[in-house]
Amino acid sequence: MKLKFVCAPASGNGGTETVLVKALNHLAKKHQVELYLTTVPENRLWLENMQGVLIHKIGSTSKFVKLFYLVNIFMSAKSNDHFIILGANTIKLAAKIRKVFKKNYKITSWIHYSLVNQNMFDPQNITLADNHWAISTPIKHQLMDLGIKEDKISLIFNPVDKYNGILNTPDKSSTLKLVYVGKIMLESQKNLQELFDGIKHYPNKIHVDLFGADDSNGGVQEYLSKLRIEELCTFHGWVKDPWKIILNQIHPNALVLTSKYEGLPMVMIEAMSRGIPCLVADFSGYEDIMRQGLNGVVYHSGNQESLVSCMNLISKTDFNTDVISDSIRKFNSDNYYLRLDSIIGEYSNEKS
Repeated sequence: MKLKFVCAPASGNGGTETVLVKALNHLAKKHQVELYLTTVPENRLWLENMQGVLIHKIGSTSKFVKLFYLVNIFMSAKSNDHFIILGANTIKLAAKIRKVFKKNYKITSWIHYSLVNQNMFDPQNITLADNHWAISTPIKHQLMDLGIKEDKISLIFNPVDKYNGILNTPDKSSTLKLVYVGKIMLESQKNLQELFDGIKHYPNKIHVDLFGADDSNGGVQEYLSKLRIEELCTFHGWVKDPWKIILNQIHPNALVLTSKYEGLPMVMIEAMSRGIPCLVADFSGYEDIMRQGLNGVVYHSGNQESLVSCMNLISKTDFNTDVISDSIRKFNSDNYYLRLDSIIGEYSNEKS
């Protein structure tokens, strides 16, 4: 089967890129797999990890060039092509071209964001796909709320390689040590302003180490200066393997995530696999991962008192690192690949 993946905008530094590498490399062992990039990624190192995957790159940031590029992809498609599309607007374009020009290719949606509480796309565009891969239970329910039948949705989750190294040994000092791994964004999706406000109002000693590219154009540093908490935060920038530093040098009490929305936050799974509990907002997307009190704590998004209270709870809780690591077993890559192969097998049977 010819599987053609059409990527949504990707910086090259996120969890979606990690998932693409794992999933496409696995599928390429048995199928003809192609990846179409729709933006020029800031970091292209992840593409070097693709094995047996034909990669098509776009050479311009022009919206007109992107539209021409996408139209050409769908116009030249054959009837046995199966598109797995990561962007809702691209799904709409693919469906429109298929209808107007009477094409027979198949379309599967594979959205890596929550469909609600976001302003990036119209969720109704996703309903134009034939099948759907849901990376979390909340996204599955959101798809059903759009009127999509449950038998058209495959709950696939995301893969994480089994971690076999030494688990985290949390710091036992009087300072609460938190780590953040992701884009440095003051507002918008990552909502770090809420974290910084929580740091300001936490009554005891605290320090946060942040790993990720800064997208704030100086806004984060300006806000820290305003709150006078610069010395409580250390920014490491984008690091290829942040976990090595986190486990060997920081020994955190928890990973923190103040996002307004997520699909299936890979960083939570990666942290928990290393025995690190998580302190997260109650955004849609955490439910498949979090076991309250066992592998972390959830606070009420937008509620500063709740965040500070949960920070205090983290500092006083002696989490079992083995229990934390075992709690995300269903996300292990081997189990993921079994689900993926089963889904693709069903598609093949439909064609035969």
